[in-house]
Amino acid sequence: MLDERRTNLEISFHEDEVKLAEVMMDKLRTTVEFLYYLMDYRGKVSFTMITLSADNIKLKMWLQKWKRQTDVLIEVDPVKNVYVLICQSTDLDGGKKFAEILISNIGMNGGKSTYCVETELTSTKHTIQEMIFKMVEKYISIKQEQRSNQVFLTQLDDKPSNENKDVIYS
Repeated sequence: MLDERRTNLEISFHEDEVKLAEVMMDKLRTTVEFLYYLMDYRGKVSFTMITLSADNIKLKMWLQKWKRQTDVLIEVDPVKNVYVLICQSTDLDGGKKFAEILISNIGMNGGKSTYCVETELTSTKHTIQEMIFKMVEKYISIKQEQRSNQVFLTQLDDKPSNENKDVIYS
C-alpha cells in the first residue's frame, strides 16, 4: 500500500517526502542565499552540498568531528538522522572524495544504510529552490530504491542526464 500512488509517472509523493522538501528549503535557503551572494560578488567560487542520512549512528556528533571549519553543518531532520554539509570552495571531485570518506567512516563507526547525495554549485544561474528540490528529489529516489552506501550526484546544467552515470562512488 505504500506505493499505491506511484504509478502515474512518479508524480505523487508521500506526505513525509513532501515535508522533507519543505524542511530542507526552510533550513537551507538563507545559507545558500549567502553563498550565492558570495558567488555573484566575490568571483568564481564553488561549493558542494552533501545530503546524508544513516541508521544506528549519532550522525550529527560524527559530522561535527569530521567536517572542516569552513563546512556548514545543517540539521534537517534529527529524528530521521538527515543532515546537509555545505562545503565551501569545494568542487565535484573534492566533494566526492569527502563523501566517500564520510560513508566509510560512518560504516566503521557502526552506521548502516547510509544515503548520500552530492550537489555541486558553480554558478547562480539556477534558483535556490531548483537546486534544493533537485537534491531532495534524488535523495527521495535513492531511499525508495534502497541504494545505500553510495554517493549519488545531482547536477544543475543544461546537458542531458545519463541515469547510468549518477553513481559516483559505490
